[in-house]
Formats: sequence, C-alpha cells, structure tokens
Amino acid sequence: MKSTLMNKALGLLALGLVTTGAQANWTHRSPGHAQAHQQTQVYSQQINARQERQMDRVRAGLYNGSLTRHEFRGLMHEQRRIRAMEHHFRADGVIDGREFRQLDRALDEAGRDIRAEKHDRQARGAYRYGGYGSRFN
Repeated sequence: MKSTLMNKALGLLALGLVTTGAQANWTHRSPGHAQAHQQTQVYSQQINARQERQMDRVRAGLYNGSLTRHEFRGLMHEQRRIRAMEHHFRADGVIDGREFRQLDRALDEAGRDIRAEKHDRQARGAYRYGGYGSRFN
C-alpha cells in the first residue's frame, strides 16, 4: 500500500515538474524567433510599399480621367481585400514565405487589373472628351 501511494506521489511530482518546465519554455523564445520577426518586417515593408504605389496609380487614374468612378471603387476594394489578407496573415505575428508569396500574387493580379482598367479606353466625364457622342464612353 505504501509503495503504490509513494509511486503515485512521485508520479504526480514528476508530472508537475514536467508541466512547470514546459510552461517555462513557453515564454522562452527560440533563436529563430528574432530572424522570423526580422523577415516579417522585410516582407511587410515590401508589401506596403508596393501597395502604396498601386494606390497612387489608382488615385492618379481617377484624377486624370482614365478611370471611371466604378472602376476606381472596384480597384480600391481589391486593395482593401489585400490589406485585410495581410492583416489576417500578421495575426500570429509572423508572415512566412508562403503567405508572402500569396500576397505577392494578389498584388501582381491587382497591378494587372489597374493597368487593364486604366488602358481600356473608357473615360470619366464625356464633356471632357468632345461631348456626349464621344467614342471613349
């Protein structure tokens, strides 16, 4: 009886030590953590800079008349969707290579969409391009 009681007590003590050690390691950061954080910052800077350039292109297109309001709203919605995707990926604190490639592909597609909409020969405001019978509308 004493030996089983002693075995149970030692087992619980060992289990307590193991779980305490595991909890202590939760706060310990691995050596790769700093590198992952640094890589996330690099990815974020690249994504943000590229998205800012694209948004500048969209705003310029609205300003110079090469985008209609409908096209502008659609392109801005696409940019917001990409921003939300980035926010979702950053929720765990790290953007890994797979997530960066997914964002990069989304930005590639958005860039193609911007170019297509700006060069589709639709113009905003018929009065600016020869009246209501303009071939550009």
